[in-house]
Amino acid sequence: MRIALHGYGKMGHAIEKVAREGGHEIVAVFDSKHEPDPACAEVMIDFSRPGALDHAVDLCCRARIPLVIGTTGWNDRVGDVKKKVDAAGIGAVYAANFSPGANVMFALARRAGELFARFPQYAAGMEERHHSQKKDSPSGTALRIAAEVKDGSGSKLEPPIAASRVGSEFGLHTLFFDSPDDLVEVSHRARGREGFARGAVLAAEMIRGRKGLLRFEELVMS
Repeated sequence: MRIALHGYGKMGHAIEKVAREGGHEIVAVFDSKHEPDPACAEVMIDFSRPGALDHAVDLCCRARIPLVIGTTGWNDRVGDVKKKVDAAGIGAVYAANFSPGANVMFALARRAGELFARFPQYAAGMEERHHSQKKDSPSGTALRIAAEVKDGSGSKLEPPIAASRVGSEFGLHTLFFDSPDDLVEVSHRARGREGFARGAVLAAEMIRGRKGLLRFEELVMS
């Protein structure tokens, strides 16, 4: 598979490594200094920043190639991106977190919200920790976990999020349900960027031949 990378920071380098290990080829890299022809690629993977996402979407729509969106912080524009993707007749997939384990946690959060909503003595909360260089707070993953709990509970539970940005923690999300009688915790801890990169490459393999804007779990968990 011929892959174009939009954004070539730490995640871009991790994706390049994982993709090549899987036998794929990186044929184009888009960053502030390079603007190659996207038509040479079969799919584009974007890990840039919210302000650059429209550029990636427009490139893929013009070249008619599918897009994997790993950038977070643009959920208020999902409708606009969907219109562009649908009009171009391409496929695009996005996720708050491309780790398969994190996507399982989203499903667990929804089910836990459904179950704990039956017991009024429980309150829901969440703690998330990331290294000092992470810019968004709370993380997209934390917001998604909280949304799943809220939806699963029929809005009876809406966990507040305590976020910290200090040290070198790559990513830890702990969802908890607390009562006077006991405490239940569910955690996901990322060990490095490679897990996200592997998930993004898997999404790139699976989005080809599909149309419309999809969530990652629609590809891997349906």
